Amino acid sequence: MGGSGFLGIMAWDKLALFTGGELLFSLTPGPTVMMISAYGFRGGFRDAFAAICGTQTGNSLWYILSALGLGAMVTRWPLAFTVIRYLGAGYLIYLGATELWTSLRPAYEQQERKLRANPFVQALLTQLGNPKALLFFGAFVPQFLDTRAPLMPQYLLMYVITLAGESVILSGYGWLAAAGGKRTATHHAVWRERISGTVLVGLGLLFALR
Repeated sequence: MGGSGFLGIMAWDKLALFTGGELLFSLTPGPTVMMISAYGFRGGFRDAFAAICGTQTGNSLWYILSALGLGAMVTRWPLAFTVIRYLGAGYLIYLGATELWTSLRPAYEQQERKLRANPFVQALLTQLGNPKALLFFGAFVPQFLDTRAPLMPQYLLMYVITLAGESVILSGYGWLAAAGGKRTATHHAVWRERISGTVLVGLGLLFALR
């Protein structure tokens, strides 16, 4: 690759293809977008932003695994991929079922649970079990590496692009969901819990059946 390309790190054609593919992944309303939207709709942009931070922390861990070569190994090992997929699915179903169960309780108990909720941790664990993230970092990212050049600068460049692009796009989805949640009257708060819970259970089933 030499001194050609972006800062001598990555060829322009590969950089353009990766950026376009990454933006397409981010813009497509998948499990991560739906999860963050559910948090935004229920708890406002603050919860959505915490979930975005948890998601990006999970992405960072996947990037490290991919750079170490473990991501590609897991995607080629069907049993490991299946175990991760079902763990993520089970966790989402548990979260959604908890939301639905909480919505049947008195209002003060719902508020008490909201104070205990941690969207960051929930989103982090969900992203670690997200099969889409596993495929992206374990199979998609390595396709753009130039093995004749140092790999770490290439991984860092793609990481920055992914972090910046997804943060902006996910923030937009979270803001829209939070705006929709604010329009819901206070006496309809129980339905926010039920809607977000139903979304999370649906995502878990989607993970399990893919």
